[in-house]
Amino acid sequence: MNFVFHVTVSLIVMFGIGFSAGSNYCKDNWVLFFHAPSGNGEEVLKAWKTRHNNCDIVSGICPCFISNGCLPPRVRFETFKSSTKVLRSPYIDYWDCLKISKVKLELSIQGKMVGFVEFDGRDSSSFNWFHKDRILNSSWTDMHKSQTYNVFSIDQESKIERNFFINKNYNGCPNDSGWLVVKDGNLTNPCDWEKQTSYPQFLYGQHGQVTKWNDMEYGKADVLNIYVQMGY
Repeated sequence: MNFVFHVTVSLIVMFGIGFSAGSNYCKDNWVLFFHAPSGNGEEVLKAWKTRHNNCDIVSGICPCFISNGCLPPRVRFETFKSSTKVLRSPYIDYWDCLKISKVKLELSIQGKMVGFVEFDGRDSSSFNWFHKDRILNSSWTDMHKSQTYNVFSIDQESKIERNFFINKNYNGCPNDSGWLVVKDGNLTNPCDWEKQTSYPQFLYGQHGQVTKWNDMEYGKADVLNIYVQMGY
C-alpha cells in the first residue's frame, strides 16, 4: 500500500495527475498514452513494451522528450500527424497505479478518425486491456463481445509480425478475415495481403465491418493512437 501511495503522489507532483472524484481531467478527458505513425521502420510492439531509459517516476527523475521517443504529459495528436517517431508515455510502466477506467485504440488518416475500439480498462494491465471481453464500443458494427475471433491480442501472433491483431478466422491466406492488424515487419513467406513496401502498417476493415484480407479492400491508416481515461 505504501508503494502504491508513493507512486500516486509522485505522479501528481511530476505530471499533475490527480485521482479525486471531482477531477474533470481524469474523469472526462482522454489522455494520449501512445502515438505511432506508419512506415517509419519502428516496431510498434517493441515500442509498446520497452521502458524509457533513465525514467523513474517514483523517484521523480524522468526526462521525457519527443526527440527520444518519450511522450510528454498532455500532448495531443487528435487532429494531426506531427511526429515521425513512435511516442510512448512513461505512464504505461505504472499502469496498475493509475486507476484506468477506459482505453481507446484509434486509427486515423490525415487527422480523420477511420476506426476505433473502446475497452473497459478497470483492473487491467498494459496488455490485457486489449481483449474481446472488455469491448465497450467500436466503429466496426460487427465487433462485439459475442463475436467469434480466432485472435484478439496485442502479441499472440508476434512471431509472424501481426500485432494488436483482431482477426475472425484463418483458413489459408486467401480466406483470412479480420478487422485490424499492425503489420510490424515482413516474413520469409508472408501472405500476399500482408506484403507491404514499408513498415509498420495499420491495416483495417473498411466500411465498418470485417474484411477478407486477401480481397485487398482493407484501409491503411497513417496513425495509431492509444488513449486512456483515468479515475473511477
